[in-house]
Amino acid sequence: QFEVPNDPSLLTGTQLGQIMLRMSGYYSYTQRMLGICDAELSLIEAEYKIRVNQKAGGIRERVGRINQEAIEAMVLADNKELEPLYKRKLELSAIKIRLESLLLIYDKFSQTLSRELSRRTMEAQLNVG
Repeated sequence: QFEVPNDPSLLTGTQLGQIMLRMSGYYSYTQRMLGICDAELSLIEAEYKIRVNQKAGGIRERVGRINQEAIEAMVLADNKELEPLYKRKLELSAIKIRLESLLLIYDKFSQTLSRELSRRTMEAQLNVG
């Protein structure tokens, strides 16, 4: 677990550098995990869509024209073998949302640290000159 400092200006130069490096690592790792999750989710969604569409033909003939969500619900109710695929699709969608949120948090915090570093650099240049 990582604690965000309340005031980055209170950090020493070493602490600031270490936290920036850690944030960069967290960001890269999260981005990698998001890519893996998104790739698996794309495959699962494609397979799920194909299977639902294969099974939906008979339902459309029986009930007439209704929206896709209703057809999907009927297909799921009639075909329990699709449940694991549907559950995995939901899990991956939730994981993807969480990873995207983490990326935003890491990015915003990295920007804050970068601004602090820039402020210190400008301050040091003014004090030299």
